[in-house]
Amino acid sequence: MARWVRVGPAVAEAHPLHGMGGWLRLPSLLMVVAVLGCPFLLVQDWQPRDAPHALLLNLDLLVSIGLTLAAAVLWFRRWHLFRLAYAWVFLVLDSALQLAAMAFAPGLRSAADPAEAMAEFLAGLAFMLPLAIAMQHSRRFRVTFERRLRAAEVPRNPPAALPGAPPFTPPVTPPAASHSPGRPPAPSY
Repeated sequence: MARWVRVGPAVAEAHPLHGMGGWLRLPSLLMVVAVLGCPFLLVQDWQPRDAPHALLLNLDLLVSIGLTLAAAVLWFRRWHLFRLAYAWVFLVLDSALQLAAMAFAPGLRSAADPAEAMAEFLAGLAFMLPLAIAMQHSRRFRVTFERRLRAAEVPRNPPAALPGAPPFTPPVTPPAASHSPGRPPAPSY
């Protein structure tokens, strides 16, 4: 397993994989499509006040749209905790809510047939899981979002820091012995 080292902005931006290029273009495009689809989703799925369970369904719809908008903002701002937040919110929390809805309110949020509801759940999970795996293993994602490089990739002579940027700090190495073997160190007063 690779050890990741946090680097300064100048070092991260100088890395050839830094930026929203490569495979990061696909999730970026999907974020834009999801945001543009929010108004259509709102019009299509909004329940009238007198519909059964309208309050619950409309609240669920608003939370889903809010999470979609928040995810897009955090993605394009390159939030350094995006990978962790995505895993918890979209994979763990959303999956738990979907499974609970299937168990306790079949047909409310998903199909009434349990097999069809489980198929929809697994299809959604199969759509979200590859992004989580790619973010976990991608050097491009780590350098762009988290400003982390593999320890072997950290340059010995980092580029000059940008004005106002924190100074570069190399990985911590244990200090060498300050005395010769056989002799005790000199006391410090």
